Amino acid sequence: MWKLQSLRALIESANPDLVRDPQNLIVLAHEGRTVSTLAGGLSFEYEYTIEITVLNYVGHTDALFVPLLAWVRVHQSELLDNPKTQAKGLEFNVELLELSSCDIAIRVPVTERVVVKADEDHPTRLIAEHPPEPGVPGMAGMAERWELYLKDQLLAQWDMEIPPERARFESLRFF
Repeated sequence: MWKLQSLRALIESANPDLVRDPQNLIVLAHEGRTVSTLAGGLSFEYEYTIEITVLNYVGHTDALFVPLLAWVRVHQSELLDNPKTQAKGLEFNVELLELSSCDIAIRVPVTERVVVKADEDHPTRLIAEHPPEPGVPGMAGMAERWELYLKDQLLAQWDMEIPPERARFESLRFF
């Protein structure tokens, strides 16, 4: 599940304090399922909700949400493109601990497609491929460096990671 790892790396990149105190960042897949049909082959889709919990957060909330929305725009664009999912948006809860810190829980619904095909050269071998996400018009598939400012104050900076299937379309072999 590439998106789970990718989202954690993004949040850590944008909020270095979470790298220094990794116990304050919990990222997990919740309500996961695989969806498949009886159509030819064993292809399926992972559907799950990424739950991000940030404990004792003292930064500006924009430093969490702006990088997250940039990630969603590239890696789960239908959340922003589909009126049904737009209305629900990214869900979150905040518990104010003190005037300067809070616990934040964020939920991001994601999907990851897996195409499973028989290997033409080995009839008992299956090949699983993770095709790239549909691109958003006007968005390049290149890694980018981002910076977020509030007036003159730098809140966060991060690199947008390229999915491995865009960098190099990889196949996993199952025997």
